[in-house]
Amino acid sequence: MTKRLLTLTMLLTWVISCGTDPKVRADKYVASGDGYVANHKVKDAIIEYRNAVKAQPSRADVYYKLARAYTEVGDAVRAYGAYSQAADLDPSNIDAQLQSGTLLLMAGEFGQARTRAELALKADPNSAKAHILFGNAMAGLKDTTQAINQMEQAVALDPTYAPAYAALGAVQFIGGGRDAARQSFEKAVQLDPRSVDARLALANYDWAVGDGASAERELKAALAVDATNALAHRALALYYLSDRRPAEAEPHFKALAAISPEGQLALADYYMGLGRYDQAINLLRPFATPPSSRSATARQARMRMAAIEHARGNHADAMAIVAGLVREKPKDPDAHVLAARLLLAEGGDLNVAGQHTRDAVAADPSSTAAHYTTGLVLLARQDYKGAEAAFQETLKLNPRAAAPQLQLARLRLARGDAAGALSAAEEAAAGRPDDPEAAVLMARSLRAQGKLDRARREITDRLAKAPDNPRLHTELGWIELSSGKVDLARAAFERALDRAPDYEDARVGAVSGDVAARDVPNARERVERWLAARPQDATAQLLAARLDVLQKKPAEAERRLLTIIERQPSRLDAYEMLGEIYLQQGQLDPALQKYREMAAHAPNATGPSTMVGMILEAKGDRAGARAQYQAVLAKDSRAGVAANNLAWMMSEDGQLDEALKLATVATEELRDRPEPHDTLGSIYLQKRLPVHALPAFQRAVELAPQNTLYKKHLEEAQARSADTSRAGS
Repeated sequence: MTKRLLTLTMLLTWVISCGTDPKVRADKYVASGDGYVANHKVKDAIIEYRNAVKAQPSRADVYYKLARAYTEVGDAVRAYGAYSQAADLDPSNIDAQLQSGTLLLMAGEFGQARTRAELALKADPNSAKAHILFGNAMAGLKDTTQAINQMEQAVALDPTYAPAYAALGAVQFIGGGRDAARQSFEKAVQLDPRSVDARLALANYDWAVGDGASAERELKAALAVDATNALAHRALALYYLSDRRPAEAEPHFKALAAISPEGQLALADYYMGLGRYDQAINLLRPFATPPSSRSATARQARMRMAAIEHARGNHADAMAIVAGLVREKPKDPDAHVLAARLLLAEGGDLNVAGQHTRDAVAADPSSTAAHYTTGLVLLARQDYKGAEAAFQETLKLNPRAAAPQLQLARLRLARGDAAGALSAAEEAAAGRPDDPEAAVLMARSLRAQGKLDRARREITDRLAKAPDNPRLHTELGWIELSSGKVDLARAAFERALDRAPDYEDARVGAVSGDVAARDVPNARERVERWLAARPQDATAQLLAARLDVLQKKPAEAERRLLTIIERQPSRLDAYEMLGEIYLQQGQLDPALQKYREMAAHAPNATGPSTMVGMILEAKGDRAGARAQYQAVLAKDSRAGVAANNLAWMMSEDGQLDEALKLATVATEELRDRPEPHDTLGSIYLQKRLPVHALPAFQRAVELAPQNTLYKKHLEEAQARSADTSRAGS
């Protein structure tokens, strides 16, 4: 009996010791995790691997398995943590070092990525992948796959900006690391000449530093090693597009189409970009055939078909396709983005477009297209503050995207910040010397500052390289019109219309040129011709209304504008013109109604709401006007016009300290307008600070030298300053 008890006790002790042995428990969890991975149950495997590292925290091999599992489910943050633990516990694990470093590259942590690369090279000096990581870290470049993905994503944001994406990455050399970066990439190729990854990394570097010929050579070398490598074909196709060699890109898009369904979509995009819609439709139509029409790839194909229908002028058919896509999958951000884009393109209901963008962002907060389209809708609603935030978020998600950079320059120009707009446009143009859109924005900013000669040089230089670009010809027309060279302006607008008959800005310019030349009959004939072709063309109707006003036919203009508003309730420029007509006629109540309607359609736009306050002030409703300005500033504390007007009212009421704060805001926001500077000077005079008033009045006179009131204020400040000096002496 004693012997049996002793045996049983020994057995229990052995079982308990096994149950508490960390290695045994860890091995059990690892085996279970491996089994889940083998059965493609990766989330269950993660739980087991996490239990294993809890049991035995020093197991580098388990952290490595955990990291790969996190990578499999797309959890980059936790994958980085696990790879780092694995690499720290076992520095000889080169793949853990490389994977950790690659994730650091993606996060822009180039210094830490360099450290990981150095540790990998210490473990294996002949690792081509480690040399690639080191080169990318030294050059401040992300890995090639991510670079290509971001470039394609940037082009997709707005294909009209496609020429702007000539570089795969912005090079930010660490500690003068240009030579070290190139040597590391070249070393990787030397170590493994048949490594496609090494060739692509060197091509990525060459492209980023502007050595296009070397980039093309390396991309071709990569394809010589592996003729079916999809990433190499994608990169070379994009390179040829950015280098304005679309014909040479086509074979690579066709190669992609032969590899995968996604490649077929890429080829369709290529055809669409060249206007070859029939070929694109032939590629896309099989995807739209049931039962596969609801797969992810098929939905992308149907979205492209909707875009083609819209490009062909079949707006109703395009919207029907998109409506079906949204109905099938209400949380698909891409479908909502496309719906919003189509509504924007057709001047549709901005409230509906705004709801689509909100749904898109809610469905995928990391979608650059959703944030960018949100910015476009807010810009159309004149909500400049909201639009700026959306474009900034887009750039945060994809710093490579040029479209939001250019939109931000537009925003600054719209706010009257010509200097800020010029700075942004110059920055965009410096990185994209062949991008016409950046050149146009820079010229507009220069035009706003009165620097017409430099604006003309910028545009004519670009026209030498792109003589058929309608945007460049149109901007040249506006420059010549601003210079008083009406004949040259009209000729430039005509050249633009010859190349793009439906380009809205060129049409507006052509009519403006006719009016400047006092050739109103020709302007009228143009507009009537456009309306005969498209009777519901809102832009042509607006131009016709402007001509009606010019020819003293306000009733006819009112009729046209009311028709536009009835068809397109979100068309803010129609409300604005109608309000102007009522104001010119002294009809303050109808004007007030229209601006209130306009404000209702664009609740975050400061312009319409400020105009309501100005009309109330003109009607003698001082209290109502003051409350209106305060409401505007409650929404946007930097609303310049409202700040200026409220500052003036408060100064009249003796609230000088608060008035001074508001006037300062107004001068900062409306720095190129004389009114806020005059307001600021007047407040300083009331505060008996004529020395402070002087520079404000001087700026007002500089901006409006013909204004006698501003001159009178300046003289008063000068006289009081002299009196103050005499009193102090």
